[in-house]
Amino acid sequence: MKNSTLIFVVMCLSINQSIFAQDKEIGTKEEAREILDRTVNLMKSNKTVAFAMITAGGRGGLATKDLYPFCTSFSGIQVAHPYGGAGLDMREFTSSDGKRLYDIMVKNAKEGVISKISYKFGKPEDGSLTTKEYTKVAFYTRVGNYICGSGYYTN
Repeated sequence: MKNSTLIFVVMCLSINQSIFAQDKEIGTKEEAREILDRTVNLMKSNKTVAFAMITAGGRGGLATKDLYPFCTSFSGIQVAHPYGGAGLDMREFTSSDGKRLYDIMVKNAKEGVISKISYKFGKPEDGSLTTKEYTKVAFYTRVGNYICGSGYYTN
């Protein structure tokens, strides 16, 4: 089983590695919600594969356009993010508009319930996040001991 999981992850990481960098389209709130639903389903079936696919960005099959999923543990450590955010302690992160995202999400995240938060954040561009900030709305939910989400940009 572990070998087949590893093979699956490697295949996902190998699929057209330039897709995300080339795709500059703007995602919709419906697409962001669909990404979250797919992430939750993956987390429930195999969190190791889910984390690998999230971290792979557009190469992993979960990210599209300017949309991507993320997962943070309830202890505050971001475990999966396509732009190098895995391993960051999110407990002290404050968005430029003053929101402590981890505190808000951990307070409101409930298993099977989708919550929503609006904040300022950079957009993905050429494999990294821009320094220019935009309004982003993220859908998120609790999946076991994790908070997983996906958001869209409103401007």
